Amino acid sequence: MFDAAKTADVLLKAHLEKTLLDDIPDDCKASTAEEALAVENTLLAHPDITHAGWKVARTNAELQKAAGLTEPAYGPVYSEFIYENGHTFEKGAPSIRAIECEFAVILGKDLPAAGTPYTIEQVADAVATLHPAVEITGQRFKSRDSLPRPAHSMDFAGNFAFIFGAGVSDWQKFDLPSHGVKHIINGEVIVTSNGANVLGHPFNSIIWLADKLAARNIDLKAGQWISTGAATGPIPVDAGADVIAEFDGDLGSAHCKLPND
Repeated sequence: MFDAAKTADVLLKAHLEKTLLDDIPDDCKASTAEEALAVENTLLAHPDITHAGWKVARTNAELQKAAGLTEPAYGPVYSEFIYENGHTFEKGAPSIRAIECEFAVILGKDLPAAGTPYTIEQVADAVATLHPAVEITGQRFKSRDSLPRPAHSMDFAGNFAFIFGAGVSDWQKFDLPSHGVKHIINGEVIVTSNGANVLGHPFNSIIWLADKLAARNIDLKAGQWISTGAATGPIPVDAGADVIAEFDGDLGSAHCKLPND
């Protein structure tokens, strides 16, 4: 029988210690969406980590097709896996899969479940600050690719860490769909893109997320982070790489150095 509490503890220990497990116990391998959500709900209330917001993933048709999906995916973000801009990671390289450059926000107003469906104007009114972000994607167990898909979502929705750059409160001056992003690794521009790569507009991710969470009677709260999905990426990276998400204008950049082992 599937054990959600045990699964949450196994995954959390590996995440906090930045280790890659050879496998997970059979009673920790979620085979249904309901089992995966039970793990997520356990982690949302877990005393050893602090829920800080949400991430959206697979925010364009190409990424959805590659994952066998017909819509984006999402998962919670925790304070323990958010790092200061410029952070150098000391361990965890085997757990890391790829890097994504993302538009992130901090909400200044609640977006209650009861208010859905939201308009882009309502979402914009709720955004306090806009931030450049790097998401480092990762996993906790080597067997992930052979597990049923629900097991992927329970594993922190494929997150290793987030690095958020300083935010701007006058983000309204930006045309977000056309706002350019450069993905730079070891000083080399690997790919360029813009906000239209995120469901046509980064705030469309927030609308989609609010609708999904409303089905679980979960509100988006003022003060929470929302990372809207890959404007560039996912881009595979080598251990020890210097990574920069560079955004046009004065939105600035988010950067970090990956671990060597």
